[in-house]
Amino acid sequence: MTAPKRLTAPLLALCLTVVLALSYALYTQHTWEDYYITYRSSKNLATGHGLVYNVADRLHTFTSPLGVLLPAVSCLLTANSSDAAALWIFRVMCAAALGGAAALLVHTARRLNYAAVAIFFLVAWLATDAKTVDYTINGMETAFMVLFLAYAFWVHVSAGPRQWLHLGVAWAGLMWTRPDSFIYIGLIAAGFWLFNDARQSGTTRTKLLGLFLRAGAVTTALYLPWLLFAHFYYGTIVPHTITAKSGIGDPRAIAGLLKTVLHLPFDGWSDSASIKGTFLPAYYMIGGWPEMLAQFGATIAVSCSLVWLLPFVRVETRVSSFAFFGAHAYLSYFPYFPFPWYLPSTVFLAIFTLGSLLAQVLHAAAQWQAADPAGDRPRRLATFALMAATLLLAGAGWTTWQTAREFAAQQKYVEDGNRRKIGEWLHEQAKPGDTVFMEPLGYIGYFSGLKTYDFPGMSSREMVQARKQVGNEWAALIEHLQPDWLVLRPLEIERLNRLAPNLLVSYYMFAREFSVADQISQLDVLGRRYLEIDARFTVYHLARISRYKTELVEITSQFYSSRQIIEGVGMTLVHAPGRMVVKVPLQAATVEVTYGFPPGAYTGEGDKTDGATFQIEWEGDGRKVMLLDAVINPVANPAHRPLLHFKGELPATTDEKARLTFRTLPGATVTKDWTCLSLPEFQ
Repeated sequence: MTAPKRLTAPLLALCLTVVLALSYALYTQHTWEDYYITYRSSKNLATGHGLVYNVADRLHTFTSPLGVLLPAVSCLLTANSSDAAALWIFRVMCAAALGGAAALLVHTARRLNYAAVAIFFLVAWLATDAKTVDYTINGMETAFMVLFLAYAFWVHVSAGPRQWLHLGVAWAGLMWTRPDSFIYIGLIAAGFWLFNDARQSGTTRTKLLGLFLRAGAVTTALYLPWLLFAHFYYGTIVPHTITAKSGIGDPRAIAGLLKTVLHLPFDGWSDSASIKGTFLPAYYMIGGWPEMLAQFGATIAVSCSLVWLLPFVRVETRVSSFAFFGAHAYLSYFPYFPFPWYLPSTVFLAIFTLGSLLAQVLHAAAQWQAADPAGDRPRRLATFALMAATLLLAGAGWTTWQTAREFAAQQKYVEDGNRRKIGEWLHEQAKPGDTVFMEPLGYIGYFSGLKTYDFPGMSSREMVQARKQVGNEWAALIEHLQPDWLVLRPLEIERLNRLAPNLLVSYYMFAREFSVADQISQLDVLGRRYLEIDARFTVYHLARISRYKTELVEITSQFYSSRQIIEGVGMTLVHAPGRMVVKVPLQAATVEVTYGFPPGAYTGEGDKTDGATFQIEWEGDGRKVMLLDAVINPVANPAHRPLLHFKGELPATTDEKARLTFRTLPGATVTKDWTCLSLPEFQ
């Protein structure tokens, strides 16, 4: 009778967690934007078009192998007949994975002799955490990440002849879930090695290293097939999603990681640090949530990150705290924004830390009570710990309920009521081969079925190439890519009108506005400001384009080049001596370009430019032709202060490799020689 009783609690934890997750899904119907980015590839695989976002374009447009393959299986289980049914099948898979994590927590806690009440709180915190539950049912791979983290912890505290095999499988599961899981693998393994207590673990650090090596061999064997597939199918093992996000935000240098680690506890109340958001709703920093909740959540998270420094705390508690600290150092430093879908993994580590602390306090109180049966203090200590745990659980439950209301509204008004309708409308209005530029890729990209130029380019190699050539300013990217359709938020329109006043007037025409702003303004939900961001979109259609696109070959400069709007024209700053090389479209007859100096080079106090020479040289057919050779000195000649315009004829050629070199040469000095050039237009 012992075995069935021992199985009752894990099974109950699994079932209750699954029920809670699916109940949340039924109430909210929430489907995350990124799910449809991945699902477009999943469905193409299921329908025989390959694991690609655009048919015949082998681009690695997803991050998680499991996150793309399991929805493909779900699609196949519906005979490719129902996207809604496929989503629900995947939701059930994810809910079962989170339930499995809860069951493993029970097994782990029992092995560590935690009190039953501590086990209850440990599982209850996991099952009611707002982001964990939401990202379990909204189409992300989160639940599998949590499952394999729970598996890894169970293995680490479960010595046995096959421990290395189990650990290798757990690590492989993590890698199949997210490629950056090696961070978590390394942190947890390092924690168990650093804080190893031979009396508790029954092993030494030397033996642990051997265990890790054997487990690593298993992980390699199980994960290598995916790496080989990605290499031969896509030409790289690096997901394009990672490539696309590089170059956004401040450049990162490894030396700055140490600073991030040292400052992490002090930056824990800053919205730019990922640690503050551990227990808080997704995108809480946008506003609409009680400030007390944010401060309390940050305090608990920072406290969890420092527990590993306490030598009297149990080993597994220090390990989870150490891994929590290290994971947030990584998430605060490398991603340019604390995206909430990264955080449930750290939530699991924080929950394990809190549950372990509760178990240790209750154990200490029980020992104290046994030593002093008549004493009241042990009971007070246990009561205080249980009251604190109850308050934390109540706070987690309240937060999850409020986020459920928020995301139910988001799904109804923003996702189904706005972004999906935009995609379906574009599908009806666009012509075959049309392209669309926007930031929110998921719903619009999937339901339009169009070739997408999303920013920063997770589905588009062309966008990533364009960003390398013209920078990250949308005006320059749109001018360069010339998409057929634009889908823009009000703030994006405002910025484009400021940087390129003629773009949405002369080249694109208003097509339709999609707005649910009035409905959202009437909602009585916390976090409403997040919904307001996507309450209104305007669609523009390409009306007139330059005959040819401008294709940059390279920009070289003494300093980093950048984009600025000067006199209403988008200009590229190229400090002299500098050079910008552009391909000449075949059969182009003329070229136009604006050039000169930004005002800061010749105004104000202090040093000023002494001028520069602007040259435009055509090269093709083995010959060179100088089209422009002009000395510009805005300090000495006021007529040179406004931007200058050049239009010239191009030599006739059949050379497909013909190019123009825009060269700026300094005067006697290079002081303030910030020359600037517009992207040339060819006719």
